[in-house]
Amino acid sequence: MKHRFSTRLSVQGPCGLLALFQSMGKVLTLVAFVAVAWAQPATRPLPVLTSAEQVRRLSPEEAALGYPVRIRGVITDDVPTPDFFVQDATAGIYVEGSLAPKFAHHWGDQVELQGITGPGKFAPVVRELKTRVVGKGTLPNTRTYRFSELSGGQQDSQWTQVRGIVRSVSIDRTSWPETVLAMNIASGGGSFNVRTPITHEQDFSSWVDSEVLIEGVCGSLFNAQRQLIRVLFYVPDLRFIKVEMPAKEVPFSALMRFSPGEGSQHRVRVQGIVTYQQPGQALFVQNGGQGLRVLTQQNGLLAIGDVVDVLGFPAVGESAPLLENAAFHRVRHAPPPQPIKLDLAVPWEQYDGALITTDAKLLHLEPQPNGLRLLLQQGDGVFEAILEPRELAARLASLRVNSELRITGICLVRNGGLWSIPQSFRVLLRTPQDVTVLKAASWWNLRNALWLLGITTAALLLVLAGMLVLGRRLREQMAIIRQKLQHGAVLEERNRIARELHDTLEQELAAITMQLDLAVDRFRQAPQVAFRALDAARSMSRHSMVEARRSVWDLRCDLLEKGDLPSALAGIVRSPATGSKAEIHVDVSGTPVRLPGRIEMNLLRIGQEAVANAVKHGQASRVQIELQYGRESVVLKVSDDGCGFDPDQASAVGHFGMLDLQERAESLGSRLRIDSAPGQGTRMAIEVRFEPPATSDAEIKTHTYSGRG
Repeated sequence: MKHRFSTRLSVQGPCGLLALFQSMGKVLTLVAFVAVAWAQPATRPLPVLTSAEQVRRLSPEEAALGYPVRIRGVITDDVPTPDFFVQDATAGIYVEGSLAPKFAHHWGDQVELQGITGPGKFAPVVRELKTRVVGKGTLPNTRTYRFSELSGGQQDSQWTQVRGIVRSVSIDRTSWPETVLAMNIASGGGSFNVRTPITHEQDFSSWVDSEVLIEGVCGSLFNAQRQLIRVLFYVPDLRFIKVEMPAKEVPFSALMRFSPGEGSQHRVRVQGIVTYQQPGQALFVQNGGQGLRVLTQQNGLLAIGDVVDVLGFPAVGESAPLLENAAFHRVRHAPPPQPIKLDLAVPWEQYDGALITTDAKLLHLEPQPNGLRLLLQQGDGVFEAILEPRELAARLASLRVNSELRITGICLVRNGGLWSIPQSFRVLLRTPQDVTVLKAASWWNLRNALWLLGITTAALLLVLAGMLVLGRRLREQMAIIRQKLQHGAVLEERNRIARELHDTLEQELAAITMQLDLAVDRFRQAPQVAFRALDAARSMSRHSMVEARRSVWDLRCDLLEKGDLPSALAGIVRSPATGSKAEIHVDVSGTPVRLPGRIEMNLLRIGQEAVANAVKHGQASRVQIELQYGRESVVLKVSDDGCGFDPDQASAVGHFGMLDLQERAESLGSRLRIDSAPGQGTRMAIEVRFEPPATSDAEIKTHTYSGRG
């Protein structure tokens, strides 16, 4: 229904894709209602409605059942397409038109309409299924209604007649698919809108303030709760609008005065000097020391001091009359009017719309999206002044609070309470020149003092924070220097001990071994007990040499100092000390982290000893080392394909390497797991739990001793 769209669409209208989507929605809804109608039980068919009045008497719930409709009447209006109005001998009804078949009927046609009922969005409607044009019809006769008879909604969709005064006229090219003449009509204490299709555009401005007789279909605008909010007249052609009385002029002195007769709704003419203009919104004029606010959409630019003739409709403002829907034209230019001195002791109503001036103290300055707001004080009264637009307001941003200012601008008074007593006013500033500084406030005030105190406090806090950070960094650097000095002393001492061990202990053990070898060769005929003792002594001396070399390596190993455990392990097992061509693979899984020096050194020695045993004693050709890092533990696994051994005999005389592995494992608080058998290779594993190190890397590198026991 033309007037049964949502409120927004009723004003703006469908167009383009929106109209297409609405039409598609109507078709789908129509199909759904047809399906509902066909789905009614065969035993209780809905009766066929043959008059518009029968449809209007249905409730929304009943109309939603989809009663079949067959009526004969005349089309009273056919826009916006495809919807239209039909009126028979009983009443008028709104028809939601179908897009198929193609819309081929127009206003004034006598038609036979077939369709089904729908609830509509305000009153019941008919959804078109088939329409057949019978011939040309005659529009129904009607009487002239008062606006109060139309504003209740009972005349919805009826062909009616009404009188009124034209308040505004415009061409509407966007609301509906058709170009229409849009008018606002004042009638009987209210107003309504009119839409009339036009084939060609022309100037209808002369109709403003004319008394007209309008004949057409009374439509309704409504909200989502099916409540009437405004009357919209659908007039099928301009011939149904008759201008009965041209506009007349009324003296300005009679503006909003009591009249013993019926109040006039015609516009009045006033002449005055322009004091301020808001293009397209409002115009302020002054004459004889009185100001007047004029609401107009006219965009012609005027200068302050221009004399203008204004035609507008009187209306009640907040504290004084104003003109609305006004038009103006410039007569000549005159000197700008002098502002009126504001006196708060007299009634404020006389200042509404007038150009005033006053002295006041600035209490607050507040930038706003569209300008600047000044809060001012004069005596015991407080008011605000506003300057627009924002580009002009920026020039006053440097004003200081508590400055003495002289303000010139347009005064707007606000009334309130039951008796509409003036309660406040505000001043519209026209330009930055409307503000004059009489006495600038001292820079040293409470606001600026607080700002300065805040900035000083912030700077002091920043300095203290910088000193704390600098002190912490200084302590960290001193700790690193101490660690480096300690580390250098330890390295120097360690190298000295290594040289002494190399020069003394290893040479002495080598000499012992040579003497024992000589003794074995010389005493071949000795008893077997002596032979076994000498052989054991020789084995022990050789083991002492291995231990001496290992001690020297412990003291001189710098692999952990230059890298982490995985790199040190890979480097040490591939060193020439292994003395074998066996394939040695090192696999690392998880995320490597630095461990305490004691753990890394012992794991390194366990891996080294295990590889040495596999190559030297197990004759292995392949050795696999796995280092698995977990969240709180690390696992070292060494497996080989050597000849293997019996773990139960690992503690026999001469197997000092295995004892060393077990001691290192125990020193880490763990246990060495050994899986081996003769001819099946050997698999060793140890899991060590740890916590995140609490010392620096330099300290870890410094304490890289074996840590036995």
